[in-house]
Amino acid sequence: MKAKRSIEGKIRRSLLGYTILIVLLLWAFQIVFLNTYYQTMQRMSILKAGKQVAASVGREDFEEQLENICYEHRMCSMVVDEKGKSFYSIDMMGRGCLIHSPSRFSLIQIIEPVLSGEREELVQTVQDEHFHSMGLIYARACTLEEGQRVIIVLNAGLDPVKSTEGILKSQLWIITAVLGLIAIIISRLISQNISRPLQNISRKARRLAKGEYQADYDGGGLAEIDELAETLNFAAEGLSKVEDLRRELVANVSHDLKTPLTMIKAYAEMIRDLTGDDPKKREEQLEVIISEADRLTALVSVLIRISQDEREGRVYHAEPFEIGERIQEVTRRFAQTNPEYSITCELEGPAEVSADRESIGQVLYNLISNAINYTGEDKKVFVSQRRTEAGMIRVEIRDTGRGIPADQLPLIWERYYRSRNTHQRPVVGSGLGLSIVKGALTAQNLPFGVESQVGKGSCFWFELPLATDAPPLPASQPDGNGDTASPSGDAEKQQNKTQD
Repeated sequence: MKAKRSIEGKIRRSLLGYTILIVLLLWAFQIVFLNTYYQTMQRMSILKAGKQVAASVGREDFEEQLENICYEHRMCSMVVDEKGKSFYSIDMMGRGCLIHSPSRFSLIQIIEPVLSGEREELVQTVQDEHFHSMGLIYARACTLEEGQRVIIVLNAGLDPVKSTEGILKSQLWIITAVLGLIAIIISRLISQNISRPLQNISRKARRLAKGEYQADYDGGGLAEIDELAETLNFAAEGLSKVEDLRRELVANVSHDLKTPLTMIKAYAEMIRDLTGDDPKKREEQLEVIISEADRLTALVSVLIRISQDEREGRVYHAEPFEIGERIQEVTRRFAQTNPEYSITCELEGPAEVSADRESIGQVLYNLISNAINYTGEDKKVFVSQRRTEAGMIRVEIRDTGRGIPADQLPLIWERYYRSRNTHQRPVVGSGLGLSIVKGALTAQNLPFGVESQVGKGSCFWFELPLATDAPPLPASQPDGNGDTASPSGDAEKQQNKTQD
């Protein structure tokens, strides 16, 4: 298993490595390559001075220009004719000058390639055995206006750098120690500033794994870690909400399962012990048992459908169908199973729409079931269908119940959410119906929403395109919650419209 490395250790090693690289470069340029670098710079300097002198040859102020150039570059100069005779010179170096002490070496021999015309320019390193010094000799041939050919000779010293190297070495040892200490201190400070927020986040994340969803993550002011902390805060908030909804779902489903199971058992025992020989009572009690079993079947079917949609995804196929017939088909089913409720249909003529027929039937079933579940004491539910000014078919399901508070409107479409308004309708209320509605309509890019007033009831609505005007059905993919995501946000924008 690969060993884990801490951020602090990695930063410390990185800074120390960077410091070592800087120190090595300093040592290389200041000590190892110092002499080579110095000679190269002197060579470049004498070449530059030679070009400046050659450019001044023939001018009236030549002597002044030559003196200035020699003074600027700390060089000696001499101008000789083709025979090697000097007729002008400048000595800036005293006894260290090589070209003004011809007795120590043969200047003519050195500049011979230029005197003979073999070369136009040369730079030669010369060693003075007498003073154990070195210098550079530069020679260049120039022609005056009157046609006379002269040779410009320059001399630059190459001073020994051993003493300089000793000074630099002592300084570099101090610099190396100081830089190493600074690197250790800085690496520790940086690593602590980075690792401490991460350690805090890691510690709180372990609490999150244990079910403590109220952890407050802080990135310590660092942009990337702040982004991570915000993501974890968002995740913790989402997990907390999911946990609350899960508990509510368990309570809802438990209640919805317990009631029919209790009634099934009670009526079954009643038939066994009391009314088994009475055909009329037995038939009535068997009808109750069948009805309660149907309720259990409906609840289990919803849960299975949600599970399948999450696992496999749902593909919707648009097809033309008569929406009025679909509405009547669903309302008849509820009228048969809930005879005590008044379900009124108001259909504005025939209308052929284009959508997924099966899913629209499920949407109608869930919305009417929800209306029955929450309608008022008059037990009235109204289903209407009409054409809008935009040419869409609008379907509305209205109840006369307590309504939905404005602060709960954004939550009603969430999975497992159920209004905290108590109700005692004989229907399943697991909190999944509106989530199924949202997923089906959003996936087909169909507008939908709810209008509600507290104390006056709620009106859920959705719109369908006519078959002749229907756009192609968008491709749908299941999102992380098992709902189906739409490429358009039009439906989402209209979900929480509240009646004035």
